[in-house]
Amino acid sequence: MTSRETIPIGTRKSALAIAQTVQVQSALEKANPTRTFPLLRMSTTGDNFQGQPLSSIGTTAVFTRELETALENKECDLLVHSLKDVPTQIKPGFVIGAMLKREEPNDVMVMRPGEFKALKDFGEGDVVGTSSVRRASQIRRLCPGVQVMDVRGNLNTRLAKLDAADSPYTCLLLAAAGLLRLNFDERITATLPPSAMLHAVGQGSIGVECRADDTEILELIKPLDHLPTRLRCEAERSVMRILEGGCSVPIGVWTEFVHSSGIEPTEAESVGRLRLKALVASLDGTEIVETEAVADVNGSVELAVELGRTVANQLLAKGADRILAKVVRDRDTTLVPTGTGEEKTIKGWAV
Repeated sequence: MTSRETIPIGTRKSALAIAQTVQVQSALEKANPTRTFPLLRMSTTGDNFQGQPLSSIGTTAVFTRELETALENKECDLLVHSLKDVPTQIKPGFVIGAMLKREEPNDVMVMRPGEFKALKDFGEGDVVGTSSVRRASQIRRLCPGVQVMDVRGNLNTRLAKLDAADSPYTCLLLAAAGLLRLNFDERITATLPPSAMLHAVGQGSIGVECRADDTEILELIKPLDHLPTRLRCEAERSVMRILEGGCSVPIGVWTEFVHSSGIEPTEAESVGRLRLKALVASLDGTEIVETEAVADVNGSVELAVELGRTVANQLLAKGADRILAKVVRDRDTTLVPTGTGEEKTIKGWAV
């Protein structure tokens, strides 16, 4: 089979999506100097409905559906995603062929430049901006009395809404990875540790998707795959797959490799003993079930997936199914739209 000289990469048009895709493009160009990797920029359903909460336009694949159509039609040969946007049930005929080394997975608090307030001091009168039910439910538990207000748009848009003179927000809750990849490090006011907030499944990870039968592309992207990241993310995705969670269900996770002696493992050891924490929360944060488990995965994706199943089943045994059923029934939740002071009903948020 003749090797392809030009290999188009499909991506969303947002600044963050392009930054992540360029990271993949640069790595491939460096390893394959005789080939070219042009970008095919596309808008997805999630991009086209910025004014609507994601679950009102579909609970899964809102940021991947159009990209996968292009991949299926061979308009491109691989796709670059924020892994947290990728459904845990991959469309038949496709595969996540590589997961790049993970960026910081935590959520962070962002305030206006020069302002600071400790999270423990948040309460009545403070307005937290987020489009995520996962963050909203956890912040409500952590800081009773805060008001949570929906905020969507790309990263620049959200920051502009926070910085505006008439902004209602005390702070925004955002993923650290997006800020770091777009060089907005200085905007991070505080990082939220897992003791305060568990992050989204796959958060901080870049996934490279291709056709499952495209052996040439699978071999091409294989060197990009980072085994410790894949093990962590496969365990996390297994939890969500078992719980059937989508973009409007508050599921939080945390994974880390641990050394048997309790000390921080080296990079070489970061494929052995894996700890996975997870929670399921009600929309208002008043009901939360949590659990964790540790397993010797020893570099095995199958064992990482099994760890995820174990944690998911422990959550179900603690009543996660009851909470999730209520979340689905009560998907309509009352939020305050930006700058109006009036209430409206919104059908769910993103993770």
